[in-house]
Amino acid sequence: MKRENVEHVLISMGMPVKLKGFKYITDAIMLLATPEWQNPKWTALYYKIGLMNQDTDSRVERAIRNAFMTTRNRVVDYDMVEHYIGFTNCENSNSLIYLYKNIEKEYPEETPEEPIETMQSFNSVTAEMIRDIVRQTLKEMFSETANYSEV
Repeated sequence: MKRENVEHVLISMGMPVKLKGFKYITDAIMLLATPEWQNPKWTALYYKIGLMNQDTDSRVERAIRNAFMTTRNRVVDYDMVEHYIGFTNCENSNSLIYLYKNIEKEYPEETPEEPIETMQSFNSVTAEMIRDIVRQTLKEMFSETANYSEV
């Protein structure tokens, strides 16, 4: 799935590009296209998008909700909005999954154009950072112990 296709669908529905939720929804759809995020925990997805955009998970959730609400309230093309996100069951999770499934049907078997950092690589980076911190702390502790024994 290409980012341009997702953005085209959102614009066609009448979602304002200037909304933060526009980018967050695009990021969410791109993440849902990866195998690691097929059945997401929504709070983890919001957290991941927040990390990608230097924002908090609660702001991401609110921005997505606001973007969907704005699109439904300012209907530019009723049929497009009904087709992609619908007007019933307006929760973020349902709207995102419904949008993802419909875009996936229309643009089948396209691989992501730009790599999305997966949770697995995120965990490995975090684990490596923790190892470095522990190594540094242990070096400092051993050097302090050596200084005390010399006194």
